[in-house]
Amino acid sequence: MGDKAHTHPGAAGRAQPADHPTSVRNVVLVGHSGSGKTTLVEALALTAGAVNRAGRVEDGGCVSDYDEIEHRQHRSVQLSLVPVEWDGIKVNLLDTPGYADFVGELRAGLRAADAALFVVSAADGVDGSTRMVWEECAAVGMPRAIVITHLEAARADFEEMTRSCAEAFGADDPDAVLPLYLPLRGPQAADGHAPVTGLIGLLSQKLFDYSSGERTESEPVEDQLPVIEEARNRLIEGIIAESEDETLMDRYLGGEQVDVKTLVQDLERAVARGVFFPVLAAAPAAEGARQGLGTVELLELVTGGFPTPLEREAPRVTTPDGTPRGEAVCDPGGRWSRRW
Repeated sequence: MGDKAHTHPGAAGRAQPADHPTSVRNVVLVGHSGSGKTTLVEALALTAGAVNRAGRVEDGGCVSDYDEIEHRQHRSVQLSLVPVEWDGIKVNLLDTPGYADFVGELRAGLRAADAALFVVSAADGVDGSTRMVWEECAAVGMPRAIVITHLEAARADFEEMTRSCAEAFGADDPDAVLPLYLPLRGPQAADGHAPVTGLIGLLSQKLFDYSSGERTESEPVEDQLPVIEEARNRLIEGIIAESEDETLMDRYLGGEQVDVKTLVQDLERAVARGVFFPVLAAAPAAEGARQGLGTVELLELVTGGFPTPLEREAPRVTTPDGTPRGEAVCDPGGRWSRRW
């Protein structure tokens, strides 16, 4: 995550059929209406090469908002599926409505998914309904990550929003809700606002610049190092605290340098187990650009850290009168293979 050099490995057009459940990730996007879920799905589809240009909710051109009512109201009213492919992994993105009126569509998405992306607007923060869904996911141990959007808003503050997410979602362990990247801001505009043009990878200690429309990598400058070091140390401690290697924390506190590969592997395992909840940032691509800010990093997390259908127990099913049905299993050659 952040240490991979590939730029655009997505396959153009529709995602190819997966040949095995291990090559599938089923991910539901959760968040209040207006948080940017549909726009994020569009940005991920563009980066992965599933679409040639990103549509806009206001224009009714998004792939997941296809109903006439959605075009007219400029909001999602039903669950929709957008498949994309990244590094040979098929990612099924489930876009859910944010309004409480359509909670049935949201719950259907939660039952079909193996992990959740909680989309939080930097301009609006975390609302009560999003907290409730987080608690529902926690009750069943569903892996989760947080994506902060609307970084272009005048009052957007990534650092403050990260703290708010830790308070809202990390009641039991605030150190399990930490950012993997920090925003990289460009020159200050006339109105005093400095736009976010890229990200700083805390584990890789690299800069990922999206200002050209394509993700480019470079080294940080000297005055950025103290900020990176402070956030990086806290992230490393948070990852090691959830590591399955019980000796790692003692070795780290004893001065041993833990290599990035080990940290990434422990991070991915902790995310898949639903005990660590990384915070990322994302923004749609500018007109004519190929990649939206943070979309590569997000796809790396989804494919590397989220579980496969084989690693998650399928939800219990019953007949309409409540009679239990046989347990659903993820078997490519079995009756329930359509689930993935």
